[in-house]
Amino acid sequence: MSGGRRYGDAIAHSLGLRGAPAFVTSGLSGSQIAVTRITCGPAQLGMSPQVPTEDTFILALYLTRLDRHELWSHGRPKLVQGYAANAMRIVNLQDEFSANIIEPHVALSLYMPRKALDSLAEEEDGRAVNVLRCPPGLVDPIVAHLSASLLPAFTDPGQASQLFLDHVTLALATHIIDKYSEERLPRSVTKGGLSTYHTRLTTELMAGLVASNPSLAELARACGLSRGHFTRAFKITTGLSPHQWLLRHRIEKARDMLVRTELPLAQIALRCGFADQSHLTRVFGMAVGDSPAAWRRRAK
Repeated sequence: MSGGRRYGDAIAHSLGLRGAPAFVTSGLSGSQIAVTRITCGPAQLGMSPQVPTEDTFILALYLTRLDRHELWSHGRPKLVQGYAANAMRIVNLQDEFSANIIEPHVALSLYMPRKALDSLAEEEDGRAVNVLRCPPGLVDPIVAHLSASLLPAFTDPGQASQLFLDHVTLALATHIIDKYSEERLPRSVTKGGLSTYHTRLTTELMAGLVASNPSLAELARACGLSRGHFTRAFKITTGLSPHQWLLRHRIEKARDMLVRTELPLAQIALRCGFADQSHLTRVFGMAVGDSPAAWRRRAK
């Protein structure tokens, strides 16, 4: 990396921490996992620059209590809350994050590119990682204990060998994949299912056409399959029909817009591919258990 950058320093660099203690794993194919100790002092208070977007998951583990922290996305507050010591959150840097640092604190940042997680997952069970998600502020004892065993290496690197750091960090990443991944994708063709490539191709097509109604014929043609074969293969692979997957994606998009924008429900409904506000309200209520308006009031 140029300009004194180090691998995996996305968060530290955005905070102006040029010499933050860090180490990088070895042995994974294609990409590695980095762990950085982040110490935010008076110089880091205020709004940080946006972290450059990339398809990388970041697990932030707060080592000290934090009464308030603001995580911003697309120029608006996305997560505003406090964190207990050993509380964590997971985000993907594709969401254009910056942070408003309210008070000094210390945290660990796990830099986990999708390629690294897929490489690790392939060794375990052959299924690729699609989404990592956990409730922000969750305290996971396994994450806390494994992370604690890494802390001496930041103050005295000679205390731990590279083999030990690799072992603990990869165990930590494996636990995160096992517990917090959603919609795991087969990396090869499941019997009767789609390949990883065709699964991602069709879900990306549907996500890109979220405000319209992509036809089964279009999706099947992209995979070189008949409509019937594609529909069966998609359900075998994802556990959902293409229509069910699209509805779930539209609901997630609506959730994001409810928090991130002040748009009225009618406009959100249309932008997310619902016929009208009542359609959004009905589908959202069945999936979430609450109306969009009530969910928005609680989420902000």
